[in-house]
Amino acid sequence: MRHPVFMRIWLTGTAAYLARFMDFTLVAWLVVQRTDDAAAVGALIFLRFISFFLFGPLVGLIADRSPRIRTLRFTQAGVATTSLILGLLLLFGDVQLWQIYIYTFVNGALFMVEISVRRPYISAVVGPKNLTAALALDMISLNVAWFIGANAGGALVAIVPSGYLYTGIACTYAFNVFLLRDLPILFRRDMAAGREPALKSLKSGFNYARKNRLILGGLLVVGLNNFSGYTFESMGAVFAADVFNAGPVMFGLLMSAQGLGSLVMAVIVVKYGKRVKRPALFMLSGAMAQHIGSFAFSFVGIAMLGFVALMFLGMVSMIFGIMHNTLVLTATPDRVRGRIVGLQILAMGMFPLGSLAVGELGDAIGLQEAVRVFSGLGFAALVVLALVMPELRGRVKPLDGTGVSPTGEPVTQSA
Repeated sequence: MRHPVFMRIWLTGTAAYLARFMDFTLVAWLVVQRTDDAAAVGALIFLRFISFFLFGPLVGLIADRSPRIRTLRFTQAGVATTSLILGLLLLFGDVQLWQIYIYTFVNGALFMVEISVRRPYISAVVGPKNLTAALALDMISLNVAWFIGANAGGALVAIVPSGYLYTGIACTYAFNVFLLRDLPILFRRDMAAGREPALKSLKSGFNYARKNRLILGGLLVVGLNNFSGYTFESMGAVFAADVFNAGPVMFGLLMSAQGLGSLVMAVIVVKYGKRVKRPALFMLSGAMAQHIGSFAFSFVGIAMLGFVALMFLGMVSMIFGIMHNTLVLTATPDRVRGRIVGLQILAMGMFPLGSLAVGELGDAIGLQEAVRVFSGLGFAALVVLALVMPELRGRVKPLDGTGVSPTGEPVTQSA
């Protein structure tokens, strides 16, 4: 936290997370007020994250071939623009579902680009020794913002027109563009990824992941867990509205419960994260716990019990989230890191596909039954993966030992 470069990245990330989770609650509320169809909510999640699946490797390639900090500033400017447009539409017109869906898709694509460059840039700034703690601090800000932003969205939407709220979100991102100026570029145009033809460079990233069984296994776990382990998150708005019959304030509280649980776990990881030598094993265990917790959550019918269940799920999903990022960022060299993060984003793109599928299945057999089917099958698949890929249970040795000093100069550290 004393590092001025990290501090500015962390502050802008916190502001962006706060605005983003307020947006998540607002846009989910806008949708459930226009339809009671579970598939419509599933489509919202699908559109928010489908760009992860469609463009992940391409964005990872861009992250290796262009300055990441400049790309980060571009994403902040882009979200400021889209939020302002939606705010004006809400103030001066009757917004339709298709307009909300377009906004969600564009912002989802910008968010994908943001995470593909923010955390690799953090890795280059702090170096491997402090990476787990830095990621946990980033996750703390994310989950504080999740709890505050989601609740603020639920409380404010009842008393303030949504158009004004989106105008405020736009101003937050515009201020982030200002705060991110003049940070170290940390980019060399003579890197191999910048000299290779684009297709050859993209292929080399795929080949690296294919030949490294630890990375390959980690990516498979990320993809599987995002497909079947986050049903509690993708269908949370439907549970709140239809199962728990929540009003706007309780709706916001339930939408924030996962963030509160994640915050608790992130604080624990900040304190003890440097002791973790087997991030893949922790990632795998977190994914399994998510499936068990999702299965149990499907039986809850009382709002406050649902809040407690979502808190627990937030804790285990935080273990999964920090550890799969730690694995990717420490077990890959910087020259190929952006492309591997792109494949990680591709795996995370299974989340919208799973959300759409569970929404469709929920309309056919009932939402709670659909969650149980997904959780059971996903858990069984994780067990098989753990058996056939023992590398996921081993230690991980960092491949790069560099960071950046507070003045922006590269610093070599012990790996």
